[in-house]
Amino acid sequence: MEKDDIILGKDDSMTKKMLAFLAIAIIYFFYCYNFMVGTFIKPTMIGDISAGGFGFTLKQSEEIFAVMSFGTIPGTFLFGMISTRIGKKKTLISIALLIALTTFIPMLSPTSVMLWKSARFCTGVVLGGVFGCAMPLVADMFPGKYRGKLAATLTALYSLAMMFGGKVYGVLGDANWKTLMYTVIIPPIIGAILAVIFVPDDSEYTQKMFEQGKESGEKINYLSMYKGKYLWIGLGTIILSGANFTAYSAFSNNATTYLVTSIGMTAAVAGSIFSLQGLGQLLGYFVWGIIADKFGRKIPFIGMAASAVFVFVYTKLGVDNVTSFYMVSVLIGFAVGYSGAWGAYYTELFPSKYRALSAGMSFNGGRIISTFAVPAIAGAASGNMGMMIIFYIAMAVFIAGSIVWLVLPETLNKVQE
Repeated sequence: MEKDDIILGKDDSMTKKMLAFLAIAIIYFFYCYNFMVGTFIKPTMIGDISAGGFGFTLKQSEEIFAVMSFGTIPGTFLFGMISTRIGKKKTLISIALLIALTTFIPMLSPTSVMLWKSARFCTGVVLGGVFGCAMPLVADMFPGKYRGKLAATLTALYSLAMMFGGKVYGVLGDANWKTLMYTVIIPPIIGAILAVIFVPDDSEYTQKMFEQGKESGEKINYLSMYKGKYLWIGLGTIILSGANFTAYSAFSNNATTYLVTSIGMTAAVAGSIFSLQGLGQLLGYFVWGIIADKFGRKIPFIGMAASAVFVFVYTKLGVDNVTSFYMVSVLIGFAVGYSGAWGAYYTELFPSKYRALSAGMSFNGGRIISTFAVPAIAGAASGNMGMMIIFYIAMAVFIAGSIVWLVLPETLNKVQE
């Protein structure tokens, strides 16, 4: 194994490295899963208190999980800066424990809307720090030729978390909502314990970078990172991520509604079509990750551009084209798996000392764009063409994002030198 581009655990065995990766993967998996708990707990939230529910309105339940999404934005800044002082390992372990704590807090008084809002906002803040610690740790432990595949594996956990969550909810149902919550709370603690044991400590390296920054007068923060060409690279990655979140959400959030209300399909058929998108996405993450390691970090832009093409085909199918819908849904999922390459790419675009800051901001910075863009696009559905306008905008944003990706620099050759 090449050691020239490895920062942490250079002399560790591959077994220990993979156990470290497993610890990070467990934390990352339940980071993804935590985002989905709202989907499964919402029926209980809006259920009558007399029937074991919380008695919330639908609007209140939506607000509870909306504030969580907003929380990820300050969380990206906060934990990015913390990691530059105490190291990514300690920060990620702290995050995992805080995920468990903040997820548990609403269970103390589950019928309190304010407690749910406060706790889920705090959970969002904590979740905002995961990507910026997990991906750079993997990049620091493994040589460049493996990073694309390993980062894609972490990204693919989102699709697996979707499938896992659906199965757990199907088994437990609404009556066992507390048990469902514990499936979100306990595993991150296990991941934190494994991380303590197996993930190599980066405190010394972090302190070294901090001291070098003091001596040179260049502090490790967002202001020093976004200078010269890195300002434009940083803006480019945020726009790229924003295009991804915006286009993907605009399509996926409305796909089943379109099939049922506009096409006239049954909910069961529409659900089956949509679930195949998740399957295609899972495969796409791995394939695009392998391609990124072999041919370049920018090559998966093809998947982003192809997403627009497949969405266009999707809009041209009718109620009698169920088999074609199945096929196109898989292809859309496979194409949007392009983001599996970003875990490696975003950590390599900036100097290694900025990895925790650059990865988190490049990825979660896009959420800032989509937070405002997606509702604006949804408002377009009120026009004569209805939901079709949303899909056309999604296509345009996919294309725009792929163009931005083409303009950004290639990093694979750099890590192989």
